[in-house]
Amino acid sequence: MKKKKVFSIIIIILIAFFLLFMRNDNIKIERLSLTINNLPNNFKSFKIAHISDIHSKDYGEKEKKALEYLKQEKPDYIFITGDIVDWTTKNITACQGFWQDLAKAFPGKVFAVWGNHDHRNTRFKSIEGAVKESGIQVLENEARKIEINGEFIYLIGSDDPHENYDNIEKIADTLKGNSVKILIAHSPEIFRKIKDKDIDLTLVGHTHGGQVDIPYLVDLVLPLKYDKKYKKGLFQEGSSYMYVNRGVGETFLPLRFNAPPEIAFITLQ
Repeated sequence: MKKKKVFSIIIIILIAFFLLFMRNDNIKIERLSLTINNLPNNFKSFKIAHISDIHSKDYGEKEKKALEYLKQEKPDYIFITGDIVDWTTKNITACQGFWQDLAKAFPGKVFAVWGNHDHRNTRFKSIEGAVKESGIQVLENEARKIEINGEFIYLIGSDDPHENYDNIEKIADTLKGNSVKILIAHSPEIFRKIKDKDIDLTLVGHTHGGQVDIPYLVDLVLPLKYDKKYKKGLFQEGSSYMYVNRGVGETFLPLRFNAPPEIAFITLQ
């Protein structure tokens, strides 16, 4: 009986250490500098904060840390690529406090698109209203001009491609011409649809970088219908870049391994 008890204690300790090792709450800052053809002079050294997959359930530590980092870095614009909340999120009022503080700190500078968890949440209509009321500008298969002293680039927002809410045809006219174009979407599944459309930079998330990134095994559960090579980081095909953000939050299990949470700061040259 004593042996069984000792064995059980050892197993519990091993599980505790395993979970501690797998847990990573520290947001890692990633910095990139990208050369973009035809970039207007006023946009040289333009600094983007790319944040994704927050999976907010309230206004907790990860949200406070993210806001602190953003204030320290002072980006020109902030682009959020979906899964602003988790599909289980109920406390919309608390989450809205974070969205309001973010929009207040960067007035008119925060743009977002929806992800699959946002759409799957049964409170989506309330979430949608609260996000927009907070001052965050949500792009739903539409484009906006970002202007600096008379020069501009296009920001194109695609609704979630993982759940087939995207509609590239709706924004086809914007994809024409030589103007610099940045596209934000939730999932790298958008890339095969737009990489021949003269998009200079595509920003996505969704994969969490595998979240628990055990080599070979993670590919079996990576939430992509195709193109599973786009797990995390920077990709380039021709003159088109895509950055796959690991995200700030987690879903299903509060664990991470070999895929720490991140905020990416991307400077255009």
